[in-house]
Amino acid sequence: SSKYSVDNFFQDDRWLYHLKINNYQVVTIIWNLFLIVVPFVMCYLLIKYWQKNGLRTIGQKLMAVLLFLFWLLFIPNTAYIISEVRHLIDYCPRDAKFQVCEQNAWMSLFFFTYSAIGWVTFVLLINQMKNLIKNIFGKLIANLFIFLIIPIIALGFLIGLLNRWNSWEIFIYPVALYKNLMLYFTESGNLLNLMIFSIFLYILYFSGNYLFKNRLN
Repeated sequence: SSKYSVDNFFQDDRWLYHLKINNYQVVTIIWNLFLIVVPFVMCYLLIKYWQKNGLRTIGQKLMAVLLFLFWLLFIPNTAYIISEVRHLIDYCPRDAKFQVCEQNAWMSLFFFTYSAIGWVTFVLLINQMKNLIKNIFGKLIANLFIFLIIPIIALGFLIGLLNRWNSWEIFIYPVALYKNLMLYFTESGNLLNLMIFSIFLYILYFSGNYLFKNRLN
């Protein structure tokens, strides 16, 4: 992992660093949950800024774009949390009776709940920004936003999951990160991954809207 990852940041705090659930560090769980608060804050600030100042001047528009970019930078963490259910792979012994973990079975419920938090916040955050865009630009642009933003989130998710980039490293290694991003458009395997994950996130978003009956707004 990157030297700027949360794992390295806390490695000197031995008790916290070694506190794990199925070899998954608890500090990482806390950190990931904190990271999904950031886009909530960015969208809230953007809403308040628009309500107070509008977007009439160039300066006001630039400030709105800056807040939106910070929102965009951190929202892929919601999709990343959804994927954390993968830590259950190979947890139960292959010869376990009925393929059910007889010890610490609560871990299954924990990781599914953890992933569900990512799913709910993924839908909530997108709808929160969609409603703001609808109020500013209209329904058509808001709907277009949904179809454009999800592949972007999928891309951010993939470079975090597969390439181990952190959101803030765009300010530390912008050139290297850009080159990594371009591989998802120039290599067929990476492009296929991007397409599949985008479709998966579309399904999660629209099924989430249906299941939650548009209450996450």
